[in-house]
Amino acid sequence: MAATAIPARQDVELKRQIGLYAATAITVGNIIGSGIFRSPHAVAQHISSFWLVLMAWIVGGVLSICGSLVLAELAVTHPKTGGLYVFIRESFGDALGFVFGWANLWVIKPTVIASITSVFALYLCQVLHLPKSSEFAVGAGAILLLTFINWLGVKEGAGTQSLFTTLKVIGIAGLCIAAFVIPTSYPPTAVAEAAPVGAFTFGAFAVAMISILFAYDGWTDSTYVAGEVVNPQRVMPIAIVWGTWLVIAVYVLTNIAYFHVLGADGVARYEAVGSETIRRLMGEWGARALAVLVAVSTFGTTNGAILTGPRVTQAMAADGLLWKPLAKLDPNRGTPTLALWVQGVLSCVWLWCASGFEDVSGWFVTTSWLFYALTTASLFVQRRREARGEIATPTYRTPFFPLPAWLFIIATGMIIFSDLHDSGWKAWAGVGIAALGFPVYWVWKGRRAATA
Repeated sequence: MAATAIPARQDVELKRQIGLYAATAITVGNIIGSGIFRSPHAVAQHISSFWLVLMAWIVGGVLSICGSLVLAELAVTHPKTGGLYVFIRESFGDALGFVFGWANLWVIKPTVIASITSVFALYLCQVLHLPKSSEFAVGAGAILLLTFINWLGVKEGAGTQSLFTTLKVIGIAGLCIAAFVIPTSYPPTAVAEAAPVGAFTFGAFAVAMISILFAYDGWTDSTYVAGEVVNPQRVMPIAIVWGTWLVIAVYVLTNIAYFHVLGADGVARYEAVGSETIRRLMGEWGARALAVLVAVSTFGTTNGAILTGPRVTQAMAADGLLWKPLAKLDPNRGTPTLALWVQGVLSCVWLWCASGFEDVSGWFVTTSWLFYALTTASLFVQRRREARGEIATPTYRTPFFPLPAWLFIIATGMIIFSDLHDSGWKAWAGVGIAALGFPVYWVWKGRRAATA
């Protein structure tokens, strides 16, 4: 079923104000959150060899690049606000486009924001010596503050993203430099012995890859603001592909730094691997500095999610697939006011219901990756439309097509199967909420037909 064409309207058209640096900062900042400070421990529990661990992070990066290469062509073909929603709708019709937007509104973005904010609140409260009971107030305050900043204007939201992405990359670079320049002078933190890692198996490698690919998640987010990017045909491939390559370099270098200071046994033993690394080098004040870095990193990632999420809701409403007021832009600021604040409230609700990162993250992982696979498959549809002369040939082409698309779809299938098997009812519940979008869409379609 082809998507229904909706004429452009000035009162719902977002202006192109985002440049190359800000677009790249959205990609890099939305990938690098808390994962690089958490995932290396989980990976080392399944793979003991330094070289195999390094290879796993490189393989995860290459798979992410495969998705990025496909996404860059789609973004150049359809440089519109809404990202994945636009690609899915253009390829598979209104129903699947609506279901993605529905899932993005109720599950994906609010749970992503809540989960990342829970990590931010945890570390900020530690830095400020606030009680654990303060974490919800701190997290909700961060969500509302960043929603307000993004309501002020896209330049303010993108500027905040650029600032915090720059700070986190500089901070991680500082950690890596310290690992190779400062000698280890502080004793290890007392902790229980790590469980021994068994012999290498492809099953263990696959399980480790899941943690790695989750750490690379976020490379899709700059496409949501493609309709606001200046010169998207040039900027989007750089922001998506080269932004992802930058993250790969950061992740590989950081893992080398962890292993250099802690060794394979230490990386497998300490859950807070980044904190223990800097503590060995600089003592307790260094560990507190690392907590500040994690807070800065997660604050920036939260901002990126808050900036990009409402663009899907706004685009759907502008296309007539959601309540019309959600499409309206502030007449002075040009921002999707209602869509922003609805997302902010839903994110606070999810944060209130969650007891921590793991408690809420299980809701969005499988749901998100299902739509990543669907988006990647949409490139095959777009290529067929192009061959029939229905759309123009884009200025950017996915290298080695269709190999990157198939590699990514296969890897995504592995992630979805594993998460549904291991994460229990939350993964299934997230998919179930997304599936509710189908009956809601048919009700909405019937209501529109009746009032037409």
